[in-house]
Amino acid sequence: MSAPPSGHPVAITIGTVWRFDVNPSPPTQLQLPVEAVIAWVVLALARVIFGTVYFRDCPQQPYIPIYLLGMALGAMWRLGLVTFPSVRHRPRELRGFRAFLTCLLDLYISIMFLAGTWWVFSVYQPNYDPTAADGLYCNKTLYTFAFWNVVFEIFGLAVAVVTVCKGMLCYVIMTPAPEDRVYGQV
Repeated sequence: MSAPPSGHPVAITIGTVWRFDVNPSPPTQLQLPVEAVIAWVVLALARVIFGTVYFRDCPQQPYIPIYLLGMALGAMWRLGLVTFPSVRHRPRELRGFRAFLTCLLDLYISIMFLAGTWWVFSVYQPNYDPTAADGLYCNKTLYTFAFWNVVFEIFGLAVAVVTVCKGMLCYVIMTPAPEDRVYGQV
């Protein structure tokens, strides 16, 4: 027996003493708080500013500004997909196309994240001196921003993975066991 479909009441019994009746609300579209949208836009604008101002200031790893610009572009596209009105009442073709765009965009962001992590950490502690004899240096402001940007993204990814694992664990623990498996062996 699996969990009941969404929207139906669920009874949770803990031991023989406590019984909770849970009546979940119907599923709704994800809505971001205004503060989250503002933080998302500010971070994307900071990435654009750092990526364009210091575009040629890192010959030691010239892809770091490209990484910042690519992540800003992906974040703005993703924000557009998340904040547009729901497609719940539109034809099925539009919902499928939106899902396809979301998957494609998530793939793009994942590739940019992996590439940017490699580009930033491959030159960890670069030469910050622009007068170096070999000409290989990286602007300290650009590299520091990109480094902490990657660290922030890794931390956010770790929090998301832990949250998903915690949710899956709660789902498995709270799913009622079929009665034939519990009492059929007694």
